[in-house]
Amino acid sequence: MTRRRYWVYFLLFLLNTISYTDRVNMSVAGHSIATDFHLSPVALGYLFSSFLWAYVLVMLPGGKLIDAIGLHRVAAICATVWSLAQIGTGLAGGFVTMLVTRLGLGVGEAPVSPISYRAVRDWGPFTEHGTAIGAIQSGTQLGPGVGAALVSLLIAATSWQTSFYVTGAIGLVWVAIWLSLVSTPERTRWLPEAEREKIFAERHVTQAEAPAGPGGGYRGLLRSPSMWGLAISQGCAVYSLYLYLSWLPDYLQTQRHVSMVHSGLFTSVPFLVGAVVIIVVNWFGDFLLSPDALRAGKRRNVVIVCLVLTAAGIAIPFANSLALVVFLTILPVSFSNAATATNAALTSDLLHSPADAGRAFAFLVLGGNVFGLLAPIVTGYLVAATGSFVSAFVLAGVLALIGAMLSFGLTRFPIGQADTVAAVAPAE
Repeated sequence: MTRRRYWVYFLLFLLNTISYTDRVNMSVAGHSIATDFHLSPVALGYLFSSFLWAYVLVMLPGGKLIDAIGLHRVAAICATVWSLAQIGTGLAGGFVTMLVTRLGLGVGEAPVSPISYRAVRDWGPFTEHGTAIGAIQSGTQLGPGVGAALVSLLIAATSWQTSFYVTGAIGLVWVAIWLSLVSTPERTRWLPEAEREKIFAERHVTQAEAPAGPGGGYRGLLRSPSMWGLAISQGCAVYSLYLYLSWLPDYLQTQRHVSMVHSGLFTSVPFLVGAVVIIVVNWFGDFLLSPDALRAGKRRNVVIVCLVLTAAGIAIPFANSLALVVFLTILPVSFSNAATATNAALTSDLLHSPADAGRAFAFLVLGGNVFGLLAPIVTGYLVAATGSFVSAFVLAGVLALIGAMLSFGLTRFPIGQADTVAAVAPAE
């Protein structure tokens, strides 16, 4: 049996890698931008967070658009929008114009995760959903891991403006390749018929799912306790992820007195390790859990373990050496992202309405990024008020533990059934 569907996974992995390289570009360049534009930590926090404002607002409409016109079309549109916005950031002449281009980045990047999750649901047998999502989402770790180092070197060799031009151009190249190769599983010509039939037969967890239908829409999702548990626990994981994605280079430069180039290199370490961890964790979940366990939502146990390990970031400000700091950042960076990927696979496990898949994944990512939106801003205020990052790291760790408790208590019911609230969870 061929596995040509893996090429779709690979292109989506590249999409995630590029999108997160574009995000970390601002984090690495932030100190230089703050110096040029005379920005305070609070102003820099707003700049780090600004793309998430549009990201959050566009998320639910983006999920609906994916269900309406297809993920393959939305992927090309969104990558074009954010790549042009990235180039525009390099052209910005001040705080306000840069804020506008960052909003454009948020509009373009909003559908990326729902696109990735929906693609796995459409293109892969359910027994590989966790591994496929982990592999694709490892790009969100590889992007900062490689991007932080390359962007820092590029800025040192040229300017921070050039770094935005280069990363934006890479996204446009991806769009051209995607448009030439990918449609739906039904219409992609290079997909062998035997593999196409396997995908159609095995891509849903429950055989009772109807292949088509209107679904319950966002109103039905709002009635599901599992959907709320997924969205809020996702937020608790994403808060940590954006704290480190946005502020780790600045923390290393200002609190640990590391040079810009070295801060980019040190920032890359936990993200590179995380790219491996996210695949291993999700492969492990697919390998250990039987189809019956997946249907029962037992993948939540993997989410819980990941969130508990994320909370280890509380120890970072108390570390007495730079080597220990870099080592400790591996845990929250790696396992916060592993938790988000596993949560996406858990959403697919629990969802009983294929017609609502794009909306469900958008709701999940919205929950994550409402918290992610706050992380850079709250951190900026905490650093400005206290002069240190201690309270910022502690807050992120506490939220991770809260997310673990919510995942344990709420993600026990099917999503998309009339009797969702009344359903009795299987025994642990």
